[in-house]
Order: sequence, then structure tokens, then C-alpha cells
Amino acid sequence: MLSHTAAMSRLRVLVAALSILLLGACQAANVPRFDRHVLDESFAGGYGVEIADVDGDGLDDIVSLATTPAQFVWYHNPDWQKYVISSESTGNIATAPHDIDRDGDVDLVLASAFNLSASTEGGLVHWLENPGSFSSNAAASQNWPRHFIDQIPTSHRVRWADVNGDGTKELINLPIIGIGAVAPDYAVGAQLTAYTVPADPRTGTWGKVVISDTLEVAHGLGIMDWDADGQDDLLIASFGGVQLIQLASQGRFVDQSTLGVGKEGLRPERGSSEVGVGTLRDHGRFVASIEPWHGNEVVIYRPDATGALPWLRQVIETEMVGGHALVTADLNNDGNDEIIAGHRSSPFGLYIYRYVHDNEQDTPQWVRSTLDAGGIGVAGLVAGDFNNDGFKDIVAVGSSTANVVLFENRAR
Repeated sequence: MLSHTAAMSRLRVLVAALSILLLGACQAANVPRFDRHVLDESFAGGYGVEIADVDGDGLDDIVSLATTPAQFVWYHNPDWQKYVISSESTGNIATAPHDIDRDGDVDLVLASAFNLSASTEGGLVHWLENPGSFSSNAAASQNWPRHFIDQIPTSHRVRWADVNGDGTKELINLPIIGIGAVAPDYAVGAQLTAYTVPADPRTGTWGKVVISDTLEVAHGLGIMDWDADGQDDLLIASFGGVQLIQLASQGRFVDQSTLGVGKEGLRPERGSSEVGVGTLRDHGRFVASIEPWHGNEVVIYRPDATGALPWLRQVIETEMVGGHALVTADLNNDGNDEIIAGHRSSPFGLYIYRYVHDNEQDTPQWVRSTLDAGGIGVAGLVAGDFNNDGFKDIVAVGSSTANVVLFENRAR
């Protein structure tokens, strides 16, 4: 017969084991199931992916681009027919949708002629004019009219943002390195630039202002109204960590502050590479990053009790190989954003990180689940509701795996 002490000890072990099982069951129950749909298996050099209702039918389509060999295409929702947007560019690196000519349909900005080893040339920025009608014949939509905007070597990220709060979006262009920068230090600041759309965007000159020229190896760009003042702010992942850039703030034309310090290390293995912002229902806002540049870590930044900058750094992942894409989204509509992140080097992987707080043990943690193992070398990611069911789906583009994959959320 067990002694009282031994019996109590066994009971504690059983209770602990049951608690772990129940927590695991709850965690598993909260992870949505995804159906995997391969949209394209001939997309070598795939790099970027965006969402846009290209044909104006009320369903979001997928726009994707490849660098080498160059492709710039869109996939029609829901049959996912592939249409060529343009075959006239090389070194495609980024795109951003917006109704530039104000005619009611979505046009596309394209950054092309990208070459990290040639920091004094290339970096073309054009906008491509939506033709407004599409045939069932994929060849009918080739080579949208293309209009020049600017040229800044190594233009690498383009986004639209209302940075001055006037209700009109400006084009943001973030080169990855400064003009003349060379490996491995890349010690020249990139020209983070904002453009205003002219009255006639086809023939007019786009207004241009350099917001900052201090960011080195600026790889990630996020847009959000950080302080709810009616102006979009910029979050930049670079050698300097995660920077928050605000216009007309704190009595300055440009206010630049450090949200996250980034990974310490020798160049080029330092700083931050991607940036995303999410919210936890009971714990407020967080910033997520991949670190260092093209790195192995997924990192969370959250404020301490004072809210002072920079925020506290927490590493939640160390096993990425060439981490290259990160987004945040509430995948199960529970009020907590998940982190979706992937790496483009073998053995490849795409993961979901979900915040779990065991109130009894007071041990908050980020739990990883695998969305895709080995099937896609993730270079770009986007989250959006493609079937209008109220739940976010995920699209990934693979570089060395030459594919575009839709992960359809089955949480409903």
C-alpha cells in the first residue's frame, strides 16, 4: 500500500500530466486546418506576392512576381487562371496595388532591375495601367501599359501609405542598400523615398522626397498608423533593428526611433530582416521580426511596464534557414494575432506561431505548428480572405521550389 506522501506525489504527477494533455488539446483545437492548393509549379525565382481585386469582381486575386527568370502575373479568383501582366521587365522584386489613375480599377507599381551586387544601377520603378477588361484567354492581358516613376538603385520594397494624413496615399520606395554600398558591410544608407501622384500620372512628374538616408540593409517594410493620429507610419527592419519612422511627429519633420534593437553580430549577420505588428487580446500590441538579416530567429518585441523604447526582445524560434517572410493575422478570429513565418533555404519550412497563456501556471509562450514542411522555399507571404468566409487564408511564393501555394483556412 502506498504511503500518504507517495500517494500525494503520484496524484500531483497525474494532475500535472492531465493539465499538459488538456492544454495540448486546447492548443490543437485552436489551430485552424488548412487545405493546400498549388496554384503554380512553374514559378522559378519566385519572390513577392500581393493581394488585389484586379478584375473588380469583388474577389481578391493574387499578384505574384519572380526575379530570375522574370515573371509578373496575376491569378484569377476562384479558378486561379494565370494571366501575364508584363513580360517587359527583368529583376522583378516588389509590387504594390493602388488605383493610380483614379478610374476605379487597381493598377500596380513594379520595382524591377534589381541587383544587390550593382548598387549604382538598376532600381527601376514603374506603374502598370490596368487595361480594365480581361478575356478568358490568358494571353489577352499581357503587357499592361507601363509608365515610368523613378530610378533608385536596389529599390526593393514598395508600399502605399498616407504618411501626411491628407487622405491621399503616397508611394513609399525602400531600397535595400545605399547607392555605392558593397558587401559585406553595406555601410551606406538607403534612400527611403515617398512620392506623390501627379494630376496626370501618365505624363506628369511624381513629387519626391527622401524621408531618411540612414537605414543600412533595409529589408522589411510595414505600414500602419502606430499612434492613431490619422497618419500612416513606417516600420523598417534593417541592420539597425526595427525602426519606427513618423512624419510631422514630436516636433520634427521626420521622427525616427528604435522599437527593437535587432540581433547583435558582425555585418552582415546582424539586425532585423522582416517586420510585422500584431495584437494580443489581453496583452496589447507586439512587433515580430526575423533576425538577423535572412536569419534563423523569429523574435518578439513587447513593451515593459513603462512602455519605454526600445521594447524587450524575446526569441521564440532559432531553427530557420534563410528566414525570408513574415506576416501577422488572426487566423481563428479569437482576438489574438498569430505569426506566420517561413524560410527559403533547405530544408524549407512554413510555420504558425500562436500565443498561449496558461493562467494556472502563468507561463505565456509562443507555440509553433507546421503549416508546410519541405514543400515551399518561402520568399514571400500574404494573408487575406480569398473566399469571403470571414477567415484569413495564406499565400506563399517559393523561390528555389518554383511554386505559388494557397493555404485555405478551414476554421469555419
